[in-house]
Amino acid sequence: MRKILLIVALSLSLTGCASLQLATKTIDNPVTRTQEAEVELVLDTFVQGPLKAYKRACVDGAADVNCRDNIARVQVYTRQIKPLVKQLRDFVDDDDQINAIKIYNQLTDLYRNIKAAAAAVGIRVGGAT
Repeated sequence: MRKILLIVALSLSLTGCASLQLATKTIDNPVTRTQEAEVELVLDTFVQGPLKAYKRACVDGAADVNCRDNIARVQVYTRQIKPLVKQLRDFVDDDDQINAIKIYNQLTDLYRNIKAAAAAVGIRVGGAT
């Protein structure tokens, strides 16, 4: 139980730091390779941190009784990450800024939606949006 609490505490602090990097992109503010990597890191840290810790706690029986339903509600959003990140990489690699900006902004909105969905079902997520 202590390990789970430690993992959750560490992941919450990492997620808070990483989330400060996300900002909306425009034509005047194109997506760079560094920003592509940052948005991917923020999402990966968030999913691998507090969400994975919650899922582990659920499997171990240490989470709330509705944890399986809560995980299913959040997974609707988390499953969208991988294909969108791939599209973002492709657009940045091809220097297609119009589509890169569109996908980057979708990913930042998706991150906010995941955090809101997690918080709405009682999964502690911490950090700023």
